[in-house]
Amino acid sequence: MTKSEIARKKALFPTTFDEIFEGFRRDLEDAFYFPKWSFFDRRKDVVSDLEAHLPLCDMEDLVDKYEVTVEAPGIPKDKITVKAGPDYIDIEGEQEKKTEEKRKNYLYNERSYTSIKRRISTPEEIVPSKIDAKMENGILNIQVPKKTPTKSEETKVEIK
Repeated sequence: MTKSEIARKKALFPTTFDEIFEGFRRDLEDAFYFPKWSFFDRRKDVVSDLEAHLPLCDMEDLVDKYEVTVEAPGIPKDKITVKAGPDYIDIEGEQEKKTEEKRKNYLYNERSYTSIKRRISTPEEIVPSKIDAKMENGILNIQVPKKTPTKSEETKVEIK
């Protein structure tokens, strides 16, 4: 199915009642896809702005520990904090950039601010004091030891 086929079709004989809701739907879409404060078409940027605050992460269960990988591009390791409790890991970071250029007839100022914040709950209790974290090329790797390793039992199942 193409996008045009998926798009909502108008009623065969639209009434003012249908038009009221069509306008309402269009206003809602405009509010989310085209913010009133924007000077540019930011349809694709709205999603990327939301993702910037909630970093992408993976958590892998390695029997005796969890391996957590968090993407934090552009944020140096000294600006990232990792805190942990018995069943969670908190990751926070922020980066602020300022550019200022003065010339004869103008002043150019540009500022940008990026922050990430994520709480990762662990299915089992962990040992916060033994967590090890390393940052390389914008990827934060965290080794999180479990309090009691998961026993992987293998049972032979009889086929009847």
